Amino acid sequence: MNQEKIGYLYTATAYLLWGFLTLYWNTLNSVSSMEILAHRILWGFIFVAPLLFFHTKKRQAFFSFVNEFKRNLLQIFYIFVASLAISLNWLLFIWAVNFNHLIEASLGLYITPIISMILSILVLKESVTKGTIISIGTAFLGVFVITFDFGKIPWIAISLAFTSGIYGVMKKYIKVDALVGMFMETLMVAPFAIVFLLFLQQNHQMQFGSDIHFSLLLIGSGILTVLPLLWFAEGSKRISLTTIGFFQYITPTITFLLGLFIFENTITLMKWISFSIIWFSLAIFSFSSWKDKNHTRKKADDLFQAGSKG
Repeated sequence: MNQEKIGYLYTATAYLLWGFLTLYWNTLNSVSSMEILAHRILWGFIFVAPLLFFHTKKRQAFFSFVNEFKRNLLQIFYIFVASLAISLNWLLFIWAVNFNHLIEASLGLYITPIISMILSILVLKESVTKGTIISIGTAFLGVFVITFDFGKIPWIAISLAFTSGIYGVMKKYIKVDALVGMFMETLMVAPFAIVFLLFLQQNHQMQFGSDIHFSLLLIGSGILTVLPLLWFAEGSKRISLTTIGFFQYITPTITFLLGLFIFENTITLMKWISFSIIWFSLAIFSFSSWKDKNHTRKKADDLFQAGSKG
């Protein structure tokens, strides 16, 4: 199997798992969202730590980063912001699953690429194409329609999209190895998770330990947090960002279908219209990205051929 196909496999598996994790969080619906998040962080840290320390190069990269602490203060700040953003994103999604807001959560996942693009333009000063502007405008129309239908701002969807977008922007600034970065992200929020779990334990409110079934599921949540991130990191090394852009719609589509057929969330006509507009904006966004990628590749080929002839 060639490297590109391996990349497809890693990336598709990561997004499929992220989509079906909805069912996993639902089995824990009797556990508070905050406790699930705390265990997800803690066991994720426990799982990723040996992966780092048993890998000589990764371990050396981590200690090299720590030894140059003062020089890396800004990098540490970016990692801390990223860890807070992704933790809040996890909490919001778990809460949305446990309180049956899956359709709104899937909307948030669908508009994440658009929000990420807006943040990239505002923060990273990335150039914007006409297709991107049309896509962003169309997405805003879709969000406006669903806001009109709800009678209030869909804060779950917007919060999920923005926290994910902020995480993505921070990752652009973070210049450390992927595994080292993941270890540091979990390391920074692990103390908060431990303190919260100790608080629950002292107040006899912790579900962990009261039932072997729930306890194993909570331990597994950390593993299921780290694995798709590792698979995604491996996949992104082998395939283009444009291709990844198409794969990223797997997760919200699974979430949407689970909300519709398994959890029986109600979808009004206005919601269908809103989602149709969002899907159309994503089609514009994807086509524009694909077209720009092909144009850049053709331009590079033309320059190469011109240089060869010269």
